[in-house]
Amino acid sequence: LKELNQKISKDAINLTNALKGESKQQGIWGEMVLERVLEFSGLREGYEYKREVSLKDDDNNRYRPDVVVNLPENRHIIIDAKTSLTAYNEYRASINEEDKQTNLKNHIKSIKEHIKGLSNKKYEDLQNINSLDFIFMFVPIESALMLAMEQDTQLFDKAFKQKIVLVSPTTLLVALKAIESSWRYEKQAKNISEVYDRALKLYEKLENFVSTLEGVGKAIKSADKSYEKAFAQLSSGS
Repeated sequence: LKELNQKISKDAINLTNALKGESKQQGIWGEMVLERVLEFSGLREGYEYKREVSLKDDDNNRYRPDVVVNLPENRHIIIDAKTSLTAYNEYRASINEEDKQTNLKNHIKSIKEHIKGLSNKKYEDLQNINSLDFIFMFVPIESALMLAMEQDTQLFDKAFKQKIVLVSPTTLLVALKAIESSWRYEKQAKNISEVYDRALKLYEKLENFVSTLEGVGKAIKSADKSYEKAFAQLSSGS
């Protein structure tokens, strides 16, 4: 977690100037950070998670969440990346206190608007999605989320009441690691079940073989008695 956080923080500082005012570049960079976190988690694309899956609601409207993470028992978690951080970059670049406070308010406002927008999408009601009662809103810069939560101490709770969980690279990685562990235990349990089934089939096979072999033994004994009777009739009978 420490190494990942340092790497992401370093990337964030190096790209701050390039990200200013460029929403498309911010989006691409945010997806790169999200992809890196997914790689660190140990989950496999195409198996435990999928990128930009096209989904529809009951009104046939299409949605493309950034990531759909598969859980055991056919459950899902949706991750949406919040990468419009222009106000945060302007806050970091501000020199005088008045500008800093203005940009800070805009930064918090931007996050709240994204929370509201995500809540209105109702991802949990999409077709072919058996989602948990919340989705992850991913903020790729650790300090950007921490700053907003420090200034508005109710931000996390307000988001959670709207079924949104705010996550940074570190907290998302912890959650994904827990999911990876649950998949590992699921696979172990499945393997144990398969071993048990095969052992049961092997036992049944052996049991049938022994039963057949016992029948062969009885047939041999019966044939032996018939042989002795026939031989006695031939050799010592009148």
